[in-house]
Amino acid sequence: MLLNIPWTKGNADDKESITDTLRNFRRKVDYDRFSAEQLFKPGDRQIGSVIGGELDSEESYTDRCPNLHSIRGGPIPLPLDEHGVAHPVPTESLASTVSKSDVYNRPLSVIRLRFKDHVLSSGSDGMNSEPSCERWAVIATASVTSEAIRRQSKLVGWCMVMVVDSDKDCLKWRDSRSGNKVVTCLSPKKLKEMDHPFANALPKSQVARKNVGYLYAIQHGAQVVWDFDGHSLMKFWMPGAAPDSSLMLDSAIKSGTIDAAQPDGHLFLTYNPYPALNPSSGLLWPRGLPLGHLKKLEQNSTSLSTLKVDSSSIAVLQSVSDITPDLYVIDHLSRPFPISFKRTNETNPTIIPIGTMSPYNSQASLHFRAGFWALLLPTTVHIRVSDIWRSYIAQRLFWDVGLCLGFMPRPIVTREPDSINIMDDFFAENTLHSKSDSLIEFLQHWQSDANTLVERTEQLWVALYYEGYIEELDVEILQLWLQSLLDIGYKFPGVIPNQKFQKKHYAKNSGTKMESINNGNCKLTTSLTFWTSDLHDGTRIDMTSALSSMGHNVIVAGFKGYRSPYPYVFNMTGVSVYTRLSVPMTEHLRRHSTPLDEDTIKVNFEFYKSDSTIAATDAFFCSFPASMCEMWMPFNKTIVYLPAHRYNIGRCTKARWDRLNEHLHVLVSMDEPKHVIAAESVYDLEYLRHYTGIIPLPLFSFSGFYTQLPSNEYLPKHDEILVFNRWEESIRQSTSKFILKEIRSVYPHYTLANLSSHPAIVFFPYSVMSYKFTEVYSLSIPLFVPSMQLMRAKRYVSLDRTSVSRLYCNQSALDGEMVAHPNSPHPYSPNVEAMTDSEAEAYWLQLSDFYVLPHITYFDDYSDLGRKLESADFKAIHLLMLEENEHRKQQLLDNWCQASHRIQRGRKVPQNYQKAISELYRVDQLQAP
Repeated sequence: MLLNIPWTKGNADDKESITDTLRNFRRKVDYDRFSAEQLFKPGDRQIGSVIGGELDSEESYTDRCPNLHSIRGGPIPLPLDEHGVAHPVPTESLASTVSKSDVYNRPLSVIRLRFKDHVLSSGSDGMNSEPSCERWAVIATASVTSEAIRRQSKLVGWCMVMVVDSDKDCLKWRDSRSGNKVVTCLSPKKLKEMDHPFANALPKSQVARKNVGYLYAIQHGAQVVWDFDGHSLMKFWMPGAAPDSSLMLDSAIKSGTIDAAQPDGHLFLTYNPYPALNPSSGLLWPRGLPLGHLKKLEQNSTSLSTLKVDSSSIAVLQSVSDITPDLYVIDHLSRPFPISFKRTNETNPTIIPIGTMSPYNSQASLHFRAGFWALLLPTTVHIRVSDIWRSYIAQRLFWDVGLCLGFMPRPIVTREPDSINIMDDFFAENTLHSKSDSLIEFLQHWQSDANTLVERTEQLWVALYYEGYIEELDVEILQLWLQSLLDIGYKFPGVIPNQKFQKKHYAKNSGTKMESINNGNCKLTTSLTFWTSDLHDGTRIDMTSALSSMGHNVIVAGFKGYRSPYPYVFNMTGVSVYTRLSVPMTEHLRRHSTPLDEDTIKVNFEFYKSDSTIAATDAFFCSFPASMCEMWMPFNKTIVYLPAHRYNIGRCTKARWDRLNEHLHVLVSMDEPKHVIAAESVYDLEYLRHYTGIIPLPLFSFSGFYTQLPSNEYLPKHDEILVFNRWEESIRQSTSKFILKEIRSVYPHYTLANLSSHPAIVFFPYSVMSYKFTEVYSLSIPLFVPSMQLMRAKRYVSLDRTSVSRLYCNQSALDGEMVAHPNSPHPYSPNVEAMTDSEAEAYWLQLSDFYVLPHITYFDDYSDLGRKLESADFKAIHLLMLEENEHRKQQLLDNWCQASHRIQRGRKVPQNYQKAISELYRVDQLQAP
């Protein structure tokens, strides 16, 4: 269907006449007054109440968006031109960065009105209404196992839709889902099956496909949408974790009249929100804010005034990001990171006043239902441009319907450094550098007299196509988007008639990563021989049994010998206990925090350099204490550095901790031999990453290879529920339905079969990762654990969490001496206690095993424990845990398989210590003084 262009002459059947018409179109059309009859005619579809009609002629913008009132309560003056009228800018001045010849010769193919072509009858839109949630998070991703998604999936009351690159991605999520969350995975196959006109029209790019996620969320009951990506990590995701409620995403969702702030007397077209949030790195400039405004100090004002705002007038709230704020690429290349924003007690959002624009992104923004129509991302521009263009287009239309943009008072996310193609992104941002000024000026002057928002939105996108900011495909997609919203009954805000706004002054002018495969396709072609001399029973048994099940050989050394709660592991295929021990092995490895000096490493080397068992070893793995792996560095074998507790235990001076960090960076970069940096828990993975920038391979504790025996099957035959690590009379009194007993009062020396004969376990953690907990979880016994709220109040996990406490280094000052790596995504130190920084402790506690693993029930107090025990379906929980444990087992095997492929067999042990460390590491001594 051709556009009807009534002000031109010619026969529609005459090709030459149509061509002439299109060539003259750019010269003759007043875009600012582009008539609704040409693009969206209400007569084409019965849309009246769905779109929303005009407001009363007496209603003003200030009635809908009260941010236009000063602190005194009166309206901010809205000075127009000398005649009191906002005239459209002359056509010749538009799109100043596009030459006239470019504009006049821009391909003017006939834009088809797709609303009639793709009207969908009710219920035939390819998306059913289940599941229904009011709060949806939307992400387009190539990795459903990212930390950002894991944290988001923990938010209570939120659903999530993931639009993924391949059908296999959904299978990965299904295997690792929490079980009690509503998570929808839209794969290419699923989208094809939907056969939805909007989805079918989209390009294959990630930014385009995210638009399907928005539509899906709206269709399925969304009242708010959290728009995020795989690099934006929620700071607090566990219920009760945040000491300050403003750090939780839910705190931004308010109703009624709320307190807010706005730039005080701001008269410029753009506003930089960063300075008022007090960044740690001087003046910051958000991606998308025109560079020509950089020197205008008024844009960067930190002066704010207070006001009252109707929360229903807020369309979008943006969270800025700690660690790596959203800046231009050139800033990433030229300024030091990490960057953080000052902690304040402010809880009120900052509202951007009418006539002023600030860029917001698709990395961490909260969208409310009144503004859902503005979620659509342009698809024909680069991803670094798309969300910025969206933000400016949306804000111009916000002004017409009484909606506002706001910024949250504190960052609720940290942003991990992107593994980006710097030059690709740099050149992509040339569009922002060269066109953002002109786009903002064009939007400032663009006007429409259409009566509905649908018409105005379509008019504006067509005008943006002819001005060269987007392509024709975006217009077609926009039309399908609007039609789809109408079909699902979305109600568009009403337009405020004769709206005028204040004209503003216009100023012209990554970390090293050990990748995980997690796909079950890794195949081993040969067996290897591993050596462990770990102190901890859990680590030397867990990883030994896992490697044995893969067909590897494991030599278990250390002073404990055959002593273990699970001695049968030493009879597994390929496992042997080695009793020829050096003095360092018998003395230094008796204590977890023993320092390591150069002489000790030399003594150990001289003792084992001609040992035939060491010669047959292919790799050493060290978990507790992991830092003792430095003792094996001269042997020219692969080191698998695998902390199951803080990786730096035993390195209790800054010099020695720094030297350990240097060693890890050297190991991860070497090819002869290749090494593996890994971690046994999420906490230790992120802890190591925080100080080194290295992203370890997940080789997470499992225990199932030695616990999941037929004799240990979960078959409850006793009524008592066992309580681990704590006992109070009030615990027993929490329920009358069950008998609760402290574990040692029932079994002074329990077996795993004893545990599996009880219906559930109440577990009070003492460490962020412990093998006692891992073993119970591996048995799929329903677990009840204190919530974050109770954990913060009682501090069950305290001294064991850090490496500087009196349990380990006993050097609290060491925390201040060791700084985070520039590539750390974490805004807080992990080595501070709650008395010093309760916010930091709460943040890191969320990474504990008992808050990471799914299907665990949390209680806020003992009464809550009783209620949850009485309402729990133990059998259903057990089955979910069985499924999760099978997934964890396969993940561990896959990742060990990957690690095994890095190990080179048959490497010779050097016979001279100095020559060995010189040739391998280019140093004359390994340890710092």
